[in-house]
Amino acid sequence: MKLLEKYSAVIISCGFLLVILGITAGLKLPNALLPAIDRPQIALATSWPGKTASEIEQALVAPLEQELSSIGHLKEIQTNTSNGFAWTTMTFHLDADMEQVYIDVLSRMNQVPNWPSHVPLPRVFNFSNGAGATLASFFLYSKTSASEAELIQAFRDHIQPAFSKVPGVASVIVAGTPMEQRVDIEFEPVKLANHSLTIDEVQSRLNDLVDRSGGSLKIGSKEYGLHFNGHVPLNELRNIPIASRGPHIIQLGDIASVHTRLVSDWNYFALQGNRAFYFYLQPAENINVLDSIDSIKQVIDELNRGDLSNLGMEVAFSRDDSKSIRNSLMLVYGSLLVGALLACLVLYWFLRDLRTLFLIFLSIPVCVALVTLGMYIAGKSMNVISLAGVALSIGLLVDAAIIVVENIQRLRQQGLGLLPSIRRGTQEVSGALASSTISSVIVFLPILAMQSPTGQLFMDLAFTISSALLASLLFALVLLPAIARYTLKGLSVKASREKGNESNRLLSKFINWSVLPATRRQWAYAVLLLCVPVALFVAYVAAPPIDVLPEPKQAMVSTYINFEEPMALDVIEEEAAQIIQNRIERKIGARSSQISTYGIMCYPAMCNLYFYTHGDWEFDEFKNWVETEVVHDLVGTRIFTRQGQLLQFAMPNSRVSQLDVKGAELPVLQSVGRELLAHLRSEFPNAQIQEGTALNDRGVRIEFQPNQEQLIHFGVSLSDFNRYLVTLTDGVYLGNFYTGTNTLPFYLKSREPRDLKQLLDTEIMIGGHGLVPLRQLTEAKITLAPDNILRVDQDVSVSLNLTPPAEIAMKEFVDSVSGSVKRFMSTGEYQGVHVQFRGSANELKVFLQEFLYLFFAALVILGMIMSFTLGSIKLAAAVLLAIPLSFAGGMLSLSFLNLFVTQNLDVITMIGFVMLMGLVVNNSILLVNQYQVAMNAGANQFEAIKNAVNLRIRPIMLTTITCILGNLPLVLNPGDSAAIYRGLAAVITGGMLFSALLVLVYMSAMLSLPLFKLQRSVVNSEEESRTLIVDALV
Repeated sequence: MKLLEKYSAVIISCGFLLVILGITAGLKLPNALLPAIDRPQIALATSWPGKTASEIEQALVAPLEQELSSIGHLKEIQTNTSNGFAWTTMTFHLDADMEQVYIDVLSRMNQVPNWPSHVPLPRVFNFSNGAGATLASFFLYSKTSASEAELIQAFRDHIQPAFSKVPGVASVIVAGTPMEQRVDIEFEPVKLANHSLTIDEVQSRLNDLVDRSGGSLKIGSKEYGLHFNGHVPLNELRNIPIASRGPHIIQLGDIASVHTRLVSDWNYFALQGNRAFYFYLQPAENINVLDSIDSIKQVIDELNRGDLSNLGMEVAFSRDDSKSIRNSLMLVYGSLLVGALLACLVLYWFLRDLRTLFLIFLSIPVCVALVTLGMYIAGKSMNVISLAGVALSIGLLVDAAIIVVENIQRLRQQGLGLLPSIRRGTQEVSGALASSTISSVIVFLPILAMQSPTGQLFMDLAFTISSALLASLLFALVLLPAIARYTLKGLSVKASREKGNESNRLLSKFINWSVLPATRRQWAYAVLLLCVPVALFVAYVAAPPIDVLPEPKQAMVSTYINFEEPMALDVIEEEAAQIIQNRIERKIGARSSQISTYGIMCYPAMCNLYFYTHGDWEFDEFKNWVETEVVHDLVGTRIFTRQGQLLQFAMPNSRVSQLDVKGAELPVLQSVGRELLAHLRSEFPNAQIQEGTALNDRGVRIEFQPNQEQLIHFGVSLSDFNRYLVTLTDGVYLGNFYTGTNTLPFYLKSREPRDLKQLLDTEIMIGGHGLVPLRQLTEAKITLAPDNILRVDQDVSVSLNLTPPAEIAMKEFVDSVSGSVKRFMSTGEYQGVHVQFRGSANELKVFLQEFLYLFFAALVILGMIMSFTLGSIKLAAAVLLAIPLSFAGGMLSLSFLNLFVTQNLDVITMIGFVMLMGLVVNNSILLVNQYQVAMNAGANQFEAIKNAVNLRIRPIMLTTITCILGNLPLVLNPGDSAAIYRGLAAVITGGMLFSALLVLVYMSAMLSLPLFKLQRSVVNSEEESRTLIVDALV
């Protein structure tokens, strides 16, 4: 302490330097909506255009899953296969080494047996490093009806290079509007027949269009490399000779045409009525989202005024969350400042002295600067969760400073000089402050061990609050004493105390009420027998429904148009998308002040119509307009409209669960799925319950049945005949063709027939037999087949997507659905079939298990620390028994909040109860510490209790009220994003309030029991080191 006095100027200078460093670090912290969340998942995207879901499942998915299933720590593997594409997701246990797992996945992919040589290996997405996040999404559209090829070329030439250079952009990814192309040699069967050409002859000639090397040749003294030119430029393909018939050379152009086409069709995407090309940006790790989006906007402006303008095109945001992120961060900043102001006002009401108030208030900017410095060093981001942690800590930041200042002023009032008061006052409280701070910080250690994706949200919260508590301890014990020798110099202690007589009178009345149970044993027993059971009962009864993440709203409306049966995209464009867009164009005038932009995204099974809004608008009224004026009479559709969720892209599918049906062949599962879908829709009409996978065979296909006898008669093998059929339909793969800039798949195919009859009438040349109509070799009929196949843990399954109504919590909904499904399955009609939940329902279950472990771990750690601090297991148990009082307050505050806004017990709100444990025990610890000191000084139990309450009441009330008022703006903030942390702040506010009102009464009753009657003794050196931890309340 003498060193602190000697070097006070140096200490103040160092403190000032740390504040400057903290401010600088805070300005450099990356901004984001939520902390970076890594999921133990790896996904594989497999593409095989032109193939059915069944063929991809059999040829690619089954052997791929078999090879991947033996990777260590694999928890679940599932694949969703559709025509031409398969998406495989592997989920691993939380303790998996994802770097090694990623390497293993890459290795196993190359070991899949019999993988077709012309099918590329799956593309790997490593979600464990944040690959699943999206930075923003965009539409490229033409104002002059540009072709798909022109949009693709503009993207490749201008957009992709420009966006790839933006800092923070890891990759530019196209979705729904594929760019992959292929070269088709499209022949006319009639011309082939007229020239007596077989398919084999044409295919054989086209297979040779590659350059080859042939070793070397030595001529004289020189050795030459040999190269055989076989490649033909794309624009000269039609001139290559195919065969000769007498003197006549048949060229490719005589029988076929050459086309460069897209491998697969585009989904229908449009922005404000303009057909569009869709892409999104995948962010790099640890980026500043707002800075990156600002840079992207500059790039967009340059492109739209430059290269794209010359092409008659524009690029525009499909989704831009930067405004929502900025608004969310500003709301927390505002709550932080208002909380600090309220804390100062209540401090002034108690202290009635500006210099003392300044000394205490100084802890807020200093500690916040130290916290931001710590966040910068630890690589954290400035997000809603970390900022909420700082805002929640406002009241806590001044606690230690209040205790030190109060103790210094008390000693000065007793006649000590300023410097001795500072020295002794700080020494007396240093141990108690260190003990209570460590108790609060250690409670957060189990949070740091949470590994689930949801649990990772709280790491930043635990880090910022722990850092704030440690910073407040450092300020109170080091910086404050150095500053106090200057700010408190010449201050009249008596005058400041007299100004606070009103607050002191109120505290005196509260003291008399608090110690009342200690005056009579019967009252003490009554308090003890009633308080904890009643508190637990109140907490149980008042607890709102359990939910996943909160749902902060966004200025966006999405309308989902689900088709009863999948449709062709050109039909969807004509019969749904264009109708919707025409209606919007006619009726948008009255809504122009509310709609900033709108778009539509259509897939074979559904369309998503979305509006970004601004200005003065109301969701229910806007929803009614959309459903009655825009999408009201679309035949064969189910309409569902919801307001956009701020977290829907940061934490996707937070309220969507999957119900899988397994245990039988696919047709049986589809039948059960249809009946279960109808049952659940009737049971839960307000929920959004949709097919997750197709419950009917919707893939229309032509099924050929070869005539074996005819094939043998003509000398055609089954494999050759299959190749002929493929050539006459989608095309047979010939290899890769180099176009001069790209290498594209090369196909030989027939011109598409008008109908099945024309296809069967097609004549093919068979060597030695002449022209043979196809119908002579095979029968054909149109059938239905699966166009979507789900495999979960290598078992074929069907799935339903379940989204609860907005007013129903996830756990309540899942429990109700689970009960309904059990009743449905108990009829005995579905032997061997079973169901399981995935998605949010399963994630909530995992989190609740993790939370229970966290809760009990924090409770045990807290008990151990208090046993050591207080030197008594009995006293530690007494302090722990007071915790339920705060839980009752937290639950009641949530119930009160639900009178005005919906506030479920979501996973972020639950963490508030863990935080309460570390905060509310401090009041009990301070009271018990003083009780021990008084008892060892010779007081009887009642005197010791009254002495402890009398000396502790003022700082306890000061710290509690500042904490409550510091959190209150977070509870009352009306902003949409405030829903993220409103429940958490309400729990802490209500818990601290109940603790302040009841803990002194409860602890007075507890300490009056004979069990806690201490024998008068001389305090030994070990006990002295503990009981001399006296704070400013002494």
